[in-house]
Amino acid sequence: MNDKQHDIQQGPDPDAMERLRDRTDELELIISSLTIFALFSLPGWLFNSIADIYTHLSTGLEIARTLGTALLTGTSYGLAACFVVHLMARAYWVGLIGLRTVFPDGINWSKTPGLGPLSRQFYKDTLPDLDTVIRNTDRLASSLFAVISMLTLSVLWLGTILVGILVLSGSIGTRFGMTNVGMGMGALVLLILFMGIPMLLYLLDAQLARRVPALHDSRIFTGLVRVLRRIAGLAYPQRLVLPVQLTLQSNTRPVAFFIALILIAIFIVFLGNARTAAWQNFTLSPEFAYLDATQVQQGLRSTHYEDMPAPLDRFRAWPRIDSFNQSGSYVRLFLPYQPLRDNLVLDQLCGSAEEAAEPVDCLRQLWSVSIEGISVPMADFVPAERADLGMRGLIGLVPLTGLEPGLRQIEVTWISGATDETEVLDDRYQDITFTFVIPFAFSPNYERPLDE
Repeated sequence: MNDKQHDIQQGPDPDAMERLRDRTDELELIISSLTIFALFSLPGWLFNSIADIYTHLSTGLEIARTLGTALLTGTSYGLAACFVVHLMARAYWVGLIGLRTVFPDGINWSKTPGLGPLSRQFYKDTLPDLDTVIRNTDRLASSLFAVISMLTLSVLWLGTILVGILVLSGSIGTRFGMTNVGMGMGALVLLILFMGIPMLLYLLDAQLARRVPALHDSRIFTGLVRVLRRIAGLAYPQRLVLPVQLTLQSNTRPVAFFIALILIAIFIVFLGNARTAAWQNFTLSPEFAYLDATQVQQGLRSTHYEDMPAPLDRFRAWPRIDSFNQSGSYVRLFLPYQPLRDNLVLDQLCGSAEEAAEPVDCLRQLWSVSIEGISVPMADFVPAERADLGMRGLIGLVPLTGLEPGLRQIEVTWISGATDETEVLDDRYQDITFTFVIPFAFSPNYERPLDE
């Protein structure tokens, strides 16, 4: 028998594995240090990238954007938090090794003047020695690093399946005016796939087959379990995830490990949704009870003014004027065109862009504009492309002649085009119309009379 065959039969060399193990500790520290900064920076980069194309998205892309943003954001912050804990544990482990090298005998109990005899005896009986702490810390850091890799693979796999199925089901639902219903059915399919079938497999195999050994010889029963196992395997990459999961679970507390995984998954989803909601809304605080979002709709909102730019404004395809302060004879008004919001209504008004004799006329029918109760003709609004805003739409001039100086307001109404208030184009339309109130300060420059 040659040396190669002997090594294969004997398995890996323990000394070689230990040397390799020492090298991986250094790699863990390097990977954790670099990855923490990348993960904490990823959500901000993602938000900025999406903001640049937000008003250009179709229904399918918007579904993918909503789910993908929440999952990636939650995963980034969740993994970053795990890497921080791992880095702290590994740094603590390095410190313990250095301490063990300098002081090989550990605690010198004869030189602990701050402890009485009873406390000294208590700590002698309860405190572990340095070698035990080093082993436990090393085990924690290595296990946590493996869990991070397992979570990353699982979330990416599940997220890809989730986005794919919900985009498909939502796109099919849009054809019948039931986008949200289609997504709900897709979510139900995913719930059955990811939770229902694994639970059924657990009951049949781990419970029933264990209690009734005769079922092991039933071809129907074993075939059913095999089919369910293959279907359940679609929920995550078994060959990549299960070796890590089962190794950790079988060498720790199985129930506690499983519960911890479930809690981590819930935390990732919750954190991602909360961070995404905070990104798209002025505040999530419930303390603005006396001036909530509904009340602010009748007042000043910075999105309506182009000289008050803020990151939040890039996600709002709202009408805009150039400034809150106006002194001329006209105020410039821009009405954004957002395909995701407008196309279904435009298709009802004009059939399609190809069928419409003048597509811009269809856009004009979406809006009505008035100032201090006086209607502004929409025929004078012309097409516009605002590269500075990343939007297209209509732009026109609202006349200010005849108005008294002071606080005035423009009302802009987006009309759904429905002939009946009960008619809904799609179940994702929560309101038939939207009214935007844009207050502004009108202070015309008067010429001083010559006799004064």
